[in-house]
Amino acid sequence: MSLKIIGISLFLGVFFLAQPSHARQDDPRLDGLFTQLAEVKSDQDAKVIEGSIWKIWLTSGSDTVDFMMLQGMRYMSEGRFDKAIALFSTVIKIDPEFSEAWNKRATVLFLVGEFDRSIEDIGHTLELEPRHFGALAGLGQIYELQKQPEDAISAYEKAVAINPHMEGVKTHMKMLETERDKKNI
Repeated sequence: MSLKIIGISLFLGVFFLAQPSHARQDDPRLDGLFTQLAEVKSDQDAKVIEGSIWKIWLTSGSDTVDFMMLQGMRYMSEGRFDKAIALFSTVIKIDPEFSEAWNKRATVLFLVGEFDRSIEDIGHTLELEPRHFGALAGLGQIYELQKQPEDAISAYEKAVAINPHMEGVKTHMKMLETERDKKNI
C-alpha cells in the first residue's frame, strides 16, 4: 500500500514539475511591479522595474515558445521581417493567450507598414494585458503616422497613466496637444 502511495506521489511530483510555469501577463508579480512603476520617482529605478515587467511578459512557460520568441526577435533585429512574422504567427497558433507574441508580431507589422494588421494585433495584446504600455505607445505611433492626433493622444495618455516614465511618449503627446491647441485658437 505504501509503495503505491509513493508511486502515485512520484508520478504527481514529476507531472507537476513537468508542467510549464506560466510567467507572462497573468503572473501575479505584475500587480506589484505596476504599482511600483506608477509610484517610483527615479527614472533609473523605473527602468529596472520596466525590465522586470518585460522579462515576465516574455516568459511563456514553454521552452519551445520562448526559443521561438527569441529567434523571432533576432530576425526582427536583423530586418528579416517575413521570418519574424512567420515565427510570431506560429507562436500565436501554439499559444493564443500569450500576449507578448501578439505584441511582437504587431511590432513587426508596424515596421513593414502594415498598420491595420498591427492595430488588430495590438487589440489582441491589450485584451490579454490591458496594462501593456508598450502596445499602447505603439498604437499611439500608428495613429500619429495616420494623422489621427486625437486617437494618438488617447493611446499615449493611457500608456503614460500606466508607465509615467515614458519620456518619449510624453514628448510626442505634448507635441500633438500643442498642435491641436494651435488649430483650435
